Amino acid sequence: MTVVGTRPVPRALAPDPRLFVNREDELELIEREITSSLASRQVGVVVLTGLPGVGKTTLATRCAHLVEDLFPDGALTADLGSSSESVTVDDVLFLFLSQLGVEKPSPSSQGLRAQFRTVTADLALLLVLDDVESAAQLTNLLPSSSRSTVIATSRKRSEGFSRQRYTVVEVPPFSVASSVELLSVDLSAGPTPAELRSMEALVELCGRLPLALSIAGAQLGNRHAGRPADYLSQLRTARSVLKTLTEDGRPVVEAVFEVSYQDLPERAQRAYRLLSLHPGDRFRADAAHALLGENGDAELESLIVANLLTRVRHDRYEVHSLVRQHAAGLAEQTEHPDDADAAVERVIEWYLEFVAARQLTISDRPRFGDRFNGRVAPAYTGEGAWTKAIADLEAERTNLRRVARAAADLELHALTWQLSEALATFYFQRDLCGDAITVHTLGLTAATVVHARTGDARPVLRMRAELGTAYFGLEDDEAATEQFEAAAALAAELPESGEVLFTREKLLQWKSFVHQRRGEADAAVDAIDQARAFLDHPAFPENDRARERALLDLNGGPMLAEVGRTEDAVSRGRAAVAYFGAGKEQHNRAKALANLGRSLGLAAPEHLDEAERTLRDAIRWFDELGMLFWEADSSAVLADLLDRTGRHEEAFALRGRADELKTILDDRKAGSS
Repeated sequence: MTVVGTRPVPRALAPDPRLFVNREDELELIEREITSSLASRQVGVVVLTGLPGVGKTTLATRCAHLVEDLFPDGALTADLGSSSESVTVDDVLFLFLSQLGVEKPSPSSQGLRAQFRTVTADLALLLVLDDVESAAQLTNLLPSSSRSTVIATSRKRSEGFSRQRYTVVEVPPFSVASSVELLSVDLSAGPTPAELRSMEALVELCGRLPLALSIAGAQLGNRHAGRPADYLSQLRTARSVLKTLTEDGRPVVEAVFEVSYQDLPERAQRAYRLLSLHPGDRFRADAAHALLGENGDAELESLIVANLLTRVRHDRYEVHSLVRQHAAGLAEQTEHPDDADAAVERVIEWYLEFVAARQLTISDRPRFGDRFNGRVAPAYTGEGAWTKAIADLEAERTNLRRVARAAADLELHALTWQLSEALATFYFQRDLCGDAITVHTLGLTAATVVHARTGDARPVLRMRAELGTAYFGLEDDEAATEQFEAAAALAAELPESGEVLFTREKLLQWKSFVHQRRGEADAAVDAIDQARAFLDHPAFPENDRARERALLDLNGGPMLAEVGRTEDAVSRGRAAVAYFGAGKEQHNRAKALANLGRSLGLAAPEHLDEAERTLRDAIRWFDELGMLFWEADSSAVLADLLDRTGRHEEAFALRGRADELKTILDDRKAGSS
């Protein structure tokens, strides 16, 4: 501390951090806010908030050192929070007044506040307040001079800070690049490409949380001799990454979460524990309510304020991976296993109804299971319904795969196969073959158990058919045929109910696709004709006849054209376009146009102009719907047509687009495996 005249000038900042990575954007924002408040002659207040362990204190200290010279009358600092002793506003005011040269601070709260306002009235001070509890607490510690600034950190995302018009800076976890930089700062040499891949996986396991990364960096250097692959192997096999991130045996990261947890109301603590049972890190509000067994909006809001839950949009939340591990450990200690299983079952049932409602929106194809017997209504109707439903399912895609696994792990066999059944159309439309194989395999296992217990073979029939479809999408014709033939053999043994006949007809359609891909045009047409014969069976579901006839027209047209029956192909193609053009199944409308265009291209030369127009319309629809396989396929068909008419440059560009789409599609399939 220096002295100016008779007045001491305190310099009480904590040391500048010895290691500081990233935060350029935040530093720039904070410095800009400080200089702006000084120019406008008002007390500047910047509050840093974010996850426990995200580095708020380090950032505040670093920024304070960068701007300290703007405050010639000194810098003061106080920790109001996580020490073992309770620190009050009066304690801090007493400390600050003493450092500012007041020999006898007032013994009363009112007197301390009055003294602080008087003493700071003409001073240019910088205050750093760590772990502020609320806007009210912070307001009582503001200096009265407009030449002063306060940088505060808070574990809370309090609306009071915004109401007081304080500048609130959300401090996020690090980027992957900055995380790797922090993790590798003590290594003697830069990582090799293989080490870099291991380090990128390590930082994700640490949730890119600076506190976790700093501990992981020390462990990497001290315990694993700077070998990231060895450390990665340890963390991947650890029951809890969180409990592995210790310093001299102390659970440092876990401790910062525990402080925030203990501050929660009892009902919010329960919500915190139960949310860890959700299969994914991101979820909708309705899914959270299902887990909690009630509308828990108040509890969710408490978790948001405590920075233990993040709102990523108005109805969607995210739990940080390490926070989730902390909550899961508490749930294991606190929740009765039966209660925990019941909570997971509630959320699985919620997801089943969620998917079923969107399946009913995007397709008229009949699905089996009690959710499709009038129990669930379509999620959306009218214009834009298909797009909304697909967007919902895409947003939940990772969760849906994990929910299916959770259902299988809990041996909820009926829910497992029905979830698989409900997802089939979505997976097929979006070319998510890897996801489909994973989920339908779980569904088949569950359906087999149901069959053994109840004697009902229909779930097995459905799961084999859908698993075969998924393998067909991956172009594994051998595996697809194996499932189709097993399903057909089973169906032949069952009574001729509507469900069984419908499935047998579908299996013949898929058999025709395999023949078509193998270039066996006559066999493909024969299979389509056999499928069509099922529509005349008295037991075939009456409500499904028209749609199935239109699908046979849609799919069979190009097969007929390949064997020279072009008039039949075009006629049936036009019928399919008319049927699906008037319905909600946008994917089938686009496919009907594409197959009609293909058939027209194989017909008489006078149809070529119409073929081109129809294919261009189909490509436009596929682009809007995100149907990559079909857009690529139709682009290649149109390119061949353009080559035939001498427009080679256009054809070359279209083939390039088709190749680009196939690459994207291959990456998507690999990513979903």
